[in-house]
Formats: sequence, C-alpha cells, structure tokens
Amino acid sequence: MWVVAEVGRSNVASWLEIVREVEPLFGPMPDFEATLTTNIARTTATCVRDASGGVLGGALLRVPPNAQIAWLAVRSSARGRGIGRALVADALLRYAFAVEVVVDTFGEDNIEGGPARRLYESFGF
Repeated sequence: MWVVAEVGRSNVASWLEIVREVEPLFGPMPDFEATLTTNIARTTATCVRDASGGVLGGALLRVPPNAQIAWLAVRSSARGRGIGRALVADALLRYAFAVEVVVDTFGEDNIEGGPARRLYESFGF
C-alpha cells in the first residue's frame, strides 16, 4: 500500500523528471513548474514518494465546486504497482463531499493512454 502525501518544494525536481517523461504523451508543458508551485502553495498537489523522497507519481487537483483530477502521472519505472490507484483514491477521499469529480483522459484511439483510461474506469468514471 502506498501513502499519498502533499508535495513540498524539495520534491519539485523529481516531479519535473516525470513531466519530461510523459511529455510525449501529454504534449508540451512549458509552464508546469509554475503550475506545480501554485498547487503546492494551495495544497492541491499530491504525490507518492519512494524511501529516498523521489516522486514516483503525482496528481494536481482542482478544488470544489469544480473538483477535478487535473493531472496525474506515474514514473514509467513505477507503473503497475498501484501508485496511480492510490492517487485517484486519495483525491476521491479528499473530495468525497463534492457533487461531481471530473477527470480528463485519453481517447480509445490513443493506445498508450489505455492504462489511464482503465484506471479511471475502475473507479466508475
């Protein structure tokens, strides 16, 4: 079982490694560091870290009334270990009082997006 924690400034460099890793799938994210810093200040950035503090996966959340899992990615070397599931479950617990929680994911035409679609579908999205 993974523990999801809020992100601190010390986690930014590790998180940006994941951003660079998923950019081919998500597209360019030139202002991501500023977005991450804003979410850290708002406490809407969550992550799963390894024993050394490296970020294995992370999520950026939007607060109700427009509750949304705005961004979620898991480091390729850590996929298939339940990290994405832990991040989604944590977001849903945080926003259990919300009327609706929204996620955006890849269409069926995107083969590489299949794992993300299946993850969200397993939660009923």
